[in-house]
Amino acid sequence: MQPTLTQSDVYAINAAEARKRDLRLEIARIKGQLDASAALSRAAAEVNSATLVKKTALEQELLQLESSGAAPGSSDDWGKYSTVEMAAQDERFYAKDKGYDWLVYNPLATLEETVAEFEKYMLEQRTARGRPWLLQRGEGLVREWQANAFARGLIAEDSWSAFRDWLLAVGKERAISAAD
Repeated sequence: MQPTLTQSDVYAINAAEARKRDLRLEIARIKGQLDASAALSRAAAEVNSATLVKKTALEQELLQLESSGAAPGSSDDWGKYSTVEMAAQDERFYAKDKGYDWLVYNPLATLEETVAEFEKYMLEQRTARGRPWLLQRGEGLVREWQANAFARGLIAEDSWSAFRDWLLAVGKERAISAAD
């Protein structure tokens, strides 16, 4: 004969079965999350691996191109600090340096005289580098220098005489650097 179950026994059995069912569902849900997470990890690892291979190939190609001796101006030597820009800066800086010294000894020089001297110094600098031609005009250099001084409020009026007097009054170091 089977033992008789009381109502509280039935409730306890049903509660235990319900708990087992809840635990099985929770375990299945967690297994699903783990499977999804593992799939995502595999996909991320594949993407990471492919990206690393691509990065390595690109770095090798860049290294090969950099070591192949590309002509100046066609790769790294392009843009704001290209060979041409650096040559133009050298031309300007040399002319401003020597031109200022000349202006000190010719304090009443006209704009035209000063421009001629600047072009002489610009050509001197370029010829010393084996390139006897100007990259820019002396008048443009002097007028731009003057316009910059006026725009920065360093001179009261945008005229050659005001600029020349300011240059001579402030000294070479400040004159050359302040109105670039």
